[in-house]
Amino acid sequence: MAALRNAAIGALRAAGIANTAAANRHHACDSTRPLALVGIT
Repeated sequence: MAALRNAAIGALRAAGIANTAAANRHHACDSTRPLALVGIT
């Protein structure tokens, strides 16, 4: 689980997002947002 969390934080930082806590809450609201962040959809 820690590896997945670290990967998610790394993806947010690579996207230029500074506030990871707010970004985690934002992306948790809709399941397509994290996929769009990494370019899957």
